[in-house]
Amino acid sequence: MDAASPTTTPPQRIRRWFSGISKQRLRIATGLVLFAFVATHLANHALGLVSIATMEEVRDVRIWFTRSWLGTGILLASALIHMVLGITKFLQRQTWRIRFGELLQLAFGLLIPLLLFRHVIGTRIVHELYGVDDDYIYALFAMWPGEALRQALLILLVWVHGIIGMHVWLRMKPWYPRWQPVLGMSAAMLPVLSFAGFAVGGREVRQHYTFSSPMTQANVADAYVLMDVALWSYAGLLLALVAFRMARDWYGRFHPRVRISYVDGPTVTCHHGPTLLEMSHAYGIPHASICGGRGRCSTCRVRIVEGADSLPPPGETEARVLRRVGAAGNVRLACQLRPASDLTVAPLLPAQRALVDEAARPDAFRWGVERNVTIMFTDIRGFTKLTEHSLAYDIVFILNMYLGRMSEAVIDEGGYVDKFMGDGLMAIFGMNGEPGSGALEALKAARAMSGILEGLNHSLSGQLDEPLRIGIGLDTGPAVLGRIGAARNHDAGNRISALGDTVNTASRVESASKELAAQLVFTEATRQAAGLTVGDEHAREVSLRGKAEPVRVYSFERALKLALPGDDAAARKADKVPKRKKSRKPTETAT
Repeated sequence: MDAASPTTTPPQRIRRWFSGISKQRLRIATGLVLFAFVATHLANHALGLVSIATMEEVRDVRIWFTRSWLGTGILLASALIHMVLGITKFLQRQTWRIRFGELLQLAFGLLIPLLLFRHVIGTRIVHELYGVDDDYIYALFAMWPGEALRQALLILLVWVHGIIGMHVWLRMKPWYPRWQPVLGMSAAMLPVLSFAGFAVGGREVRQHYTFSSPMTQANVADAYVLMDVALWSYAGLLLALVAFRMARDWYGRFHPRVRISYVDGPTVTCHHGPTLLEMSHAYGIPHASICGGRGRCSTCRVRIVEGADSLPPPGETEARVLRRVGAAGNVRLACQLRPASDLTVAPLLPAQRALVDEAARPDAFRWGVERNVTIMFTDIRGFTKLTEHSLAYDIVFILNMYLGRMSEAVIDEGGYVDKFMGDGLMAIFGMNGEPGSGALEALKAARAMSGILEGLNHSLSGQLDEPLRIGIGLDTGPAVLGRIGAARNHDAGNRISALGDTVNTASRVESASKELAAQLVFTEATRQAAGLTVGDEHAREVSLRGKAEPVRVYSFERALKLALPGDDAAARKADKVPKRKKSRKPTETAT
């Protein structure tokens, strides 16, 4: 290693790792931790419909982790980080114009601590300060019925805030639209059952249990003082934040303003600070944004027509999304771009209301979606030489027979034929399922192609000087799927195609099959996605164009030699099927 690129030290690697964690990812991670805690907490409450004893048994298991030093640290850190990031996002928002869902989530999130502090102080804090056993009998006696309304309101605020966040995060997932009705019903039932369990348990405790408070009058008075201090301190913080926002907005009116011109649209002027997406929303200009301005979906991207030279380079989050969709150098994300000088922009995607929520769109592929898929490329080896003495009609006949049979193999295994390229084809597997199923389907299709090829060679033995040989390359990973083609060409525009590094890798892996003298070559990513165990004798390290490091692949001289999960079970099942006795055909008898 040369002196220009010294080995990075552990502190440098740690700083690099933390710098790669965006605020959005950290907010999602901490939100998931808190959502898991709330969901299990509410489910525990719902067991009051069964019995108090059942509530206590499950609580003992739950607090074994949540009240350990590790669990407490994770929950406390997640709550603080999530709250700080939420307040920071509120302060960074440059306009008051906001969608209803975002407004509801933001308002509920800011209101939660007003009720949560009282609940936490009355249970966990008194447990830590005074040694109170805050089990369900204590909690139900303390809260039912006097705190029932506050408890119901707290459940509503916390659950709605969390569900909105989960919906925004999950709606970009390919499986979410199928499961959304089930998840929606579950999300609606859990808080209802939780409060019902709380109410039933509260009545049971009041009717059948005796209880004496473990706290002295002085302890109770101190707890109430602590609750009041927490409540009014946070209320003062909220008022200060709102006042700061209003003062900043008033002061911003005197700052220099930027002029934003929309191609085939209006021209607006706005003060420095807001993102381009916020400017669009502030002035009522339709602008697509499926993820709500979180830098995840790329639907808000714009082409910078004039003023690109004055813009700062994309940040880490924006650059990652732009690379993912293969955007040109003059394309930016409106949700991440904060103009400081005049610009002329052209939004690249329409902003019809039907396109706001990807799950509600009739055709998500029309505007492009990201999926983890398996890409297949196939090609006939030396086909030009094989057919140089054949008539054009014979060449077309052979190609149609070959491509027709191979495309049938792809479709039979759940794949999608992207395009035909001369004597080869490109196919996509796993477009509407999990990556693992797509990888396994692609390997099954490759094996079926190998068998079909042998049958074709037998049929065409009299027309070709030597048998057909093919190469198949597979790679698994993220790709952008969309309907690519001229808008006026309805046939081209209806075809779904894949773009991205996974497509390039699969193509180069197929090309490498010639050098490896193999019929089938697939990458380590495909092997892992399919859950396949392959012997080391099939492993190779190959250099692919565009890759800085060698890529680990697995090659098979014949795809039929590849063993897939479930082969033994299928063989055993076939052996158990009783064979029918062959019936003799009737023969003509002489009369």
